[in-house]
Amino acid sequence: MKKQNALILLLTLSSAQALAANVYTFADCLELVKKNNAELVAAEQSMDSAKYNLNASYSNYLPQITANAGYQKSETNQVESEGYTATLNATQNVFNGFGDMAKVSENEGKVKVAEASLRTVKAKISYDLKSAFANVIYAQESLKLTRSIQKRRADNLNMVELRFQSGRENKGSVLLSKAYLKQAQLDVLKAENFFNTSRSSLIRVTGLAPDAEFEVQGKAPESTPSSVTPAFTKLAEQTPERLQAQGQIQSAEAGLSSARSEFLPSLDLSGSVGNTGDSWYPEQDRWSVGATLSWSLFSGGKDYFTNKSAFAQKLVAENTWKNSQLEIIVKLRQTFAEFTEAVEQVKVSDAFVEAGSVRAEIGRSKYNNGLTTFDDWDKIENDLISYQKDQTLKRRDRVVAEANWEKTQGVGVLP
Repeated sequence: MKKQNALILLLTLSSAQALAANVYTFADCLELVKKNNAELVAAEQSMDSAKYNLNASYSNYLPQITANAGYQKSETNQVESEGYTATLNATQNVFNGFGDMAKVSENEGKVKVAEASLRTVKAKISYDLKSAFANVIYAQESLKLTRSIQKRRADNLNMVELRFQSGRENKGSVLLSKAYLKQAQLDVLKAENFFNTSRSSLIRVTGLAPDAEFEVQGKAPESTPSSVTPAFTKLAEQTPERLQAQGQIQSAEAGLSSARSEFLPSLDLSGSVGNTGDSWYPEQDRWSVGATLSWSLFSGGKDYFTNKSAFAQKLVAENTWKNSQLEIIVKLRQTFAEFTEAVEQVKVSDAFVEAGSVRAEIGRSKYNNGLTTFDDWDKIENDLISYQKDQTLKRRDRVVAEANWEKTQGVGVLP
């Protein structure tokens, strides 16, 4: 018997732990995003790739060293000969029209673009996570609320039927109360379906299994908007779009410098040491040093048109930023206004729910005691239910509005 009780207790604890493991806080979801989100991993890998390319471009400033071993057999006038060589060669470019410098600068610009892209992706994922989490919370609260409304409608129907049976209410009020109950039952069904589907976005962002069953608790982090109007122009200068534009302009300028380098000479130094002989290992020493100066005098117009194209790309990058800067400032103003309005909307909604709850309590008491009509009491009940539904919606909208304001700035919960 004791063993059976212990087994039951163990199974109960295991079940409780399993259920607890399926409840996630916002912090839990954030950790899942860091580990599982494919979009974030791809952006981080792109950033690493850009840095590796930048490091590779510095190799042009260093000598290139190669080791060679060779064997050759030949015949001249029916006389065969063979020889072996072993050499160590080094070449160093001294000047190539500042092309190496331009290549480094171009890759530095690409690193800035990759950094901006990573910030943009992080801000987007932060928005997606906050929105998805808030949507699941909204679905859970809506389900609880609709069940509460269903119970309230059932209680109201019982009250109206009792008054009808005692001759103090008409048949129409009973039928309307039954219709309200049916509507409440339908709302519960809709809320259950919405709860089951609302988790799909959170599953995508966090990288959970498609068929994962879970609930969330708590709420997404919230902040209070500043009472001072932000300096939107200054904020625009700090956005990922600005960093991306700087990188694109730098890369375009470097591309122009690289194109112009083709009009300048190139100077290379070379040297080699080694051995040669007719057997392995060759014992005759040999060495050589040299310098090569080359200058392309005519390339069929390729260098000229490449230079013109690079200059056009530079103008494109500069003017693209000028246009996008104005768009960013407008979007910053808009999303900040939406955020501040959403915060105030929650306060207004809370006030209506508080007032509606008090009025509903008074109205129920007055109707039960025959001091008010069904129509007056019915309006008070409907107002309260409408206020409660609006409250859950406004709380979700507040989180989404703040997340959108953060995304526009290029910030969020991901560092």
